[in-house]
Amino acid sequence: MNMLRRWSQLARVVRSGKPGVPEPSVRGAEADRAAFVAAMHAFSLPVADQLVASLGPPRFTHLLDVGGASGTWTMAFLRATPGATATLFDLPDAVEQARRRFAGGEFADRITFVPGDFYVDDLPKGADFAWVSAILHQDGREQNRRLLAKVHAALAPGGRVAIRDVVMKPSRVGPPLGALFAVNMLVATETGGTFTFEELAEDLQSAGFVEPNLAIEDAGMNSVVVAAKA
Repeated sequence: MNMLRRWSQLARVVRSGKPGVPEPSVRGAEADRAAFVAAMHAFSLPVADQLVASLGPPRFTHLLDVGGASGTWTMAFLRATPGATATLFDLPDAVEQARRRFAGGEFADRITFVPGDFYVDDLPKGADFAWVSAILHQDGREQNRRLLAKVHAALAPGGRVAIRDVVMKPSRVGPPLGALFAVNMLVATETGGTFTFEELAEDLQSAGFVEPNLAIEDAGMNSVVVAAKA
């Protein structure tokens, strides 16, 4: 329903060049945010373990999940990497949902929760692997470069970053789901969109990363670009 309200403003957005006006549902903004985090969990859960396995043998000891929401991807990485630990960083209300999901579970003693806002706060330091999932599409490249610079600063030397998101073909008209999602970002955000691998590689390199690589190519949200901190 949240997206439907935004898409109902598509004609005005195209004419004005300005995004849709955010309006909370009758349940209120806090409930809407909780519903969004729950929806992201439901969307990611069926594919998380398989995608993590597709990245190959784990090569990290401590994961930083940037904007980790309720921890769906954190769990998948910890499940695949016995002995590894993780830090989940997100807004306070999302962190509380994650705390509840992890409480009393098999990974409860392997995770640290850090509430914060990556637009204004530095990221927790010391991880050797950072996971940035379904985040970059909500902003433009200038803001994404700032975030990636924070990720670079937070990682230990030799650490790696993996970005899960839509990755467009150079033509920008494919994959079709990516083109459609770009319209969704048009109506929902100020500067968000979908980006090509070449654009993501440039942004990673501008933040100090090296060897950007399209590790997984997908028709939707599950492409993964990886890079290393020298």
